[in-house]
Amino acid sequence: MLTGDVDRILQVQAQAYPGFLLESAEFFLNRLALAPAHCWVAQAAGPRDADPLLGYLVSYPWDAGLPPALDAPLTALPPAADHWFLHDCAVAPTAQGLGVGQALLRAAAQGAMQSGLRRASLVSLGSAVGYWLRHGYAPVAAGGQALADKLEGYGQDASYMARAFPL
Repeated sequence: MLTGDVDRILQVQAQAYPGFLLESAEFFLNRLALAPAHCWVAQAAGPRDADPLLGYLVSYPWDAGLPPALDAPLTALPPAADHWFLHDCAVAPTAQGLGVGQALLRAAAQGAMQSGLRRASLVSLGSAVGYWLRHGYAPVAAGGQALADKLEGYGQDASYMARAFPL
């Protein structure tokens, strides 16, 4: 992912999610600045700015604590990060069914494992919990009211989930 991709990322995001989940350009630039090796895009072959973006993935090293807030900037990543936090992966409607999401997930997870991260975590939207369960993720039970408060911004039935590497 490059800074010049952000406008196209925002277009894919708007096609993939309801308005209350949309994150700002500043969010994407913040995560890209903090963890460039963990932010990916997929696009058709051709000039980078001429072809539509097929999908994107934003992730970064994190710790085992609460997930980060939605659309909130981070000043730094946790120094003792041991998790790969998959913040967002979206595929353009025109590219769904082509394996774009799986390719992004495989490439990003491989990079995370190579960088020494040992677990993966994410916040699943309620509609996707079954998908992540099938991929070995399990809900994180700890966190109490603080976790419930964080998940509230992600919509009804959102779940904080984790699993061990390898995926």
